[in-house]
Amino acid sequence: MIQAARVADDDETDSFRRWLEAEPADEVADDLDALRAHLGALQDADPDRAASSRLMESAATRALDISARVRSSLQEVGLPLPRALHVVVTRLARALLAIAQGLEAEAASTGPGAARAERADREARVRLALLLCHEAFVVSAMSAASAPLGLWAFAHRLAGELPGDLSYASMALMAAAQPESFTARQLNWIADFLAAQQPAVLPAASEESTENAWWVLVSADAAPVSSARRLPPAGGDVRHFSAAPFDPALLARIRQLEAVIAGAEGGGEMAAVDMAEVEMLDAEDEALPLGLTPIEVLALLRTLRERWLSPPLRTQRRRPHHYMVQVCVGLRALWELARGREEADRVVEWQVLNESPGGYAIMNIAGIKGELSSGVVLGLRRPGETSWTVCVVRWVRSDNPDQVELGLQVLALSYSAVQVAFRGTPLRGVAPALALPVMEPVRRHAAFLAPAGTYTSRRFIFLREGAQLYVAQGRALGLDMQTTSVELFQYEIDPYPI
Repeated sequence: MIQAARVADDDETDSFRRWLEAEPADEVADDLDALRAHLGALQDADPDRAASSRLMESAATRALDISARVRSSLQEVGLPLPRALHVVVTRLARALLAIAQGLEAEAASTGPGAARAERADREARVRLALLLCHEAFVVSAMSAASAPLGLWAFAHRLAGELPGDLSYASMALMAAAQPESFTARQLNWIADFLAAQQPAVLPAASEESTENAWWVLVSADAAPVSSARRLPPAGGDVRHFSAAPFDPALLARIRQLEAVIAGAEGGGEMAAVDMAEVEMLDAEDEALPLGLTPIEVLALLRTLRERWLSPPLRTQRRRPHHYMVQVCVGLRALWELARGREEADRVVEWQVLNESPGGYAIMNIAGIKGELSSGVVLGLRRPGETSWTVCVVRWVRSDNPDQVELGLQVLALSYSAVQVAFRGTPLRGVAPALALPVMEPVRRHAAFLAPAGTYTSRRFIFLREGAQLYVAQGRALGLDMQTTSVELFQYEIDPYPI
């Protein structure tokens, strides 16, 4: 019986090894299912330690390859995810964590008295395990889902062995930056950026110096918490850390991009800058990740720096409420409604979970019209009302492909449809926009909400249709908000049109 069991174990080890050496399947779901099946069989078998370790390391390489393919897919779709992709992401994140735990278990027998080579081998496996934890967190965040159960507690424990580990530092920084408020494309860029920068994230000196830092309860399965939002529990095994050591390198990147973009604006080359590859703007020949335009990169780096150095605080208390509202997703859809288009196929019902004077948290109760992501504009109103409250999506959470929660920031309590054209743009450059009224004390001037990339100069022309056609020249007062989907700028009527 023992001999038969050993033969079966050897057969499974050989089968797993042959699969790992073969080419990946064309469909990522098939490749992932095969990996999970082999991992399950290996767990039931009892191979020798050396063979098991080699298999787990090879499995980690294959899992990271699968994750790279899934990341590409996540950047091409909106939320909510197609059910098949949601299943793949969930299973992948769990598989990454399972492999990380397997690697750590293989290295667990290395004690303090072990030889130098054995200690180095354990350190390498722990680093690989943390890299897998980081990847599981990234793919979960890109799908707007929670991290796998047990991921943070496992990562906190391993990070105690390797202070300053890059994967853990990047994972903590991304969590501290509120990943639910970024798009999948932005999160993928941030992950690649941090991997290339090797950010320095150092422990804070003491609890008194952690106003702009974060803490984690090492024994808890939870992401970092800002000290400005909540104080750590007394007497717990708390680890403090700060992003301040990374700020000089981050600020240098920001200043560099500002200089290049300002030079291009002065030379009338904004169109070229928008289309240029980001790596061509890097004077130090240390290529930034691809995927975003220079202006998008600059806005993103500024946001990250602000959140890492001055974590945002909620200034208005959210009150729990439960009532139905009608929602219309997208600037174009709202613009068409204001111009008299029918509401059919544009308006769906959602449920308000809580609200404050400045925003809402809502959850879908039926089908979703349009793709959702942070930065998208939507209109919200109670059934029976005629005016729409204009909001921007600040964060998205979706642990279930049939359920999405949105955090909204109110931009205006009403709007009207206009068309805007900035100087230097051709006739086809006329863009639909929403005219927003003054909203004291947040906004002291009227504003326009337009598609991202509309704002190109200080002066522009806008027209409003109605009983009478109104045409005027405005002077923009600077961008107040810029997302991957829209931009908002206040303006005043230009008294000296030219």
